[in-house]
Amino acid sequence: MSATQTILKEVKSYHWFVQFMIVLVLVGAAAAIYRFAFGLGATTNLSDTYPWGLWVAFDVVTAVPLAAGSFTLGAIVYCFNIKKLEPLIRPAIVTGFLGYSLVCVGLLVDLGQPHKGWHVLFFWNLHSPMFEVAMCVFAYTTVLFLEFLEPVGEKFGWKFSLKALRKIHMPLVIAAAAISTLHQSSLGTFFLIAVEKLHALWYNPLLPLLFWMSAISCGMCIIILEATACHKWMGQPNEGVLLRTLAKILPWTIGAYIIVRVLSLIFLTDNVLFDDPTTTKLFAAEMGGFLVAFFMFCTNAVRNNDSLRALAATILVFALILYRFNVSIFGMMDWNNIYYPSTIETLVTVGILAAHVLFFVLIARYFPIFVHGHEEEKTVTENSTEPAFSHN
Repeated sequence: MSATQTILKEVKSYHWFVQFMIVLVLVGAAAAIYRFAFGLGATTNLSDTYPWGLWVAFDVVTAVPLAAGSFTLGAIVYCFNIKKLEPLIRPAIVTGFLGYSLVCVGLLVDLGQPHKGWHVLFFWNLHSPMFEVAMCVFAYTTVLFLEFLEPVGEKFGWKFSLKALRKIHMPLVIAAAAISTLHQSSLGTFFLIAVEKLHALWYNPLLPLLFWMSAISCGMCIIILEATACHKWMGQPNEGVLLRTLAKILPWTIGAYIIVRVLSLIFLTDNVLFDDPTTTKLFAAEMGGFLVAFFMFCTNAVRNNDSLRALAATILVFALILYRFNVSIFGMMDWNNIYYPSTIETLVTVGILAAHVLFFVLIARYFPIFVHGHEEEKTVTENSTEPAFSHN
């Protein structure tokens, strides 16, 4: 049997959902190739008025906090010594690594001259927040890659590499927390230059802090959704006891964000806030999502129920997405000249999202990301996990 036939046979054994994700990834890849062949002007609705569209608003500004679970959980487990949450770390690392890797892909697609993307590593602009974010994303992706190598080493029996990786584990955790704090906040620094353009409901000097605080809460909610989905659809153990601990932490992080957000509007904004009905509705929907999630996580009934806990996490994630879109697009929108993403922009973004889901499922199928603790003494066969989504 040829290699192609073997691959096709393996793909046919996948669940229909995984096969659908493969189709979406291929369509997204074709759209990206079309973008590179014909250029940004012919394939996107970007313009001088809207130089940053869907690819920056979602693939970068929103996707980065969605992948914040790895550094948040690492800090909780190793800095605050809540070691019982350690079983959640490996899946969170995979999610973070995939998220940041695909952010880099989105950036390359968005760059006008992607073949010059490597220039940021050698031609430093120390006064640019974009430079700081680029370097931190590059560094943090490298850290996540090194952390991801541990289950890869277990899969292939690289004992020497495993020992080396475990010796530098704590430095990697510290580096991850430090680097993530820098670039999560610097994403907010981007928009401080839009003094007269970003609406007063979202523009204030605390944007870097607000971006960082919202990313922490969002990262924990993504972990809740991820663990719940892995239990429901991939046959993994129910981590409800661990997720309840995260749910008890979330009211404090969400509450702190809401307090800082409200105080920044009261004391740091001089302009009229509610002068436009559209922006007022967007702000109300965004803050309403944060408030609903906060009150839900404050109740034991929600924290102790898998479905309600996942619902609260979903509400907060959507509130975070709306917040980032409000800052990066809607808060600067000229409502007489509205930007709509083109078909190519949409297909590329859908392909990137599908790639995240697909690669997570495939990694879970072939690598021991749900094996807890150090398994040096086990054989490669013992370290293998039960295939996920393996049957039609």
